Amino acid sequence: MMTKKTLGLVTFSAVSLLAAGLVLAQSVSLPSAAAAPAPAPKQQKLVKVCSLGTVQANQEFQGNVQIMQAERQQAVEANAAYEKETNAAKKKELKAKLDAMLAKLNEDNQKMIKTYGFSLDRTYTIAIEKADVYMLVSDEEAAKLEKQQAAAAKK
Repeated sequence: MMTKKTLGLVTFSAVSLLAAGLVLAQSVSLPSAAAAPAPAPKQQKLVKVCSLGTVQANQEFQGNVQIMQAERQQAVEANAAYEKETNAAKKKELKAKLDAMLAKLNEDNQKMIKTYGFSLDRTYTIAIEKADVYMLVSDEEAAKLEKQQAAAAKK
């Protein structure tokens, strides 16, 4: 069994929760070749913010992250619809929906910060330090494998 080795990395996209950030996320353009080169990024350090001790905790965390990403995407789409709308009454209705979505997203983001130290406005890396690999087998195969593993453990 491999331990203390990084088996995979997952990076979650970081986004701002501000409505302006949602607008900018839709209109990001790549710099032209004539633009001045960007300054070198400052060296950064990884800091552990939480540990997920069980498979269930990991599944719950991954599910919560997916929910947050879906909420964020819905808010981006609602903001785009709001920006395109020309009818004042519909625009007001869309603004109310967008504000409600942003309030819910912010509330859920605060829960994630409190629970996991995870926020949508940061970038994260997950380092898997231990992984258990399972396969489906018959009862007979399971008994045979358990005997082999017990014999190997005695050596």
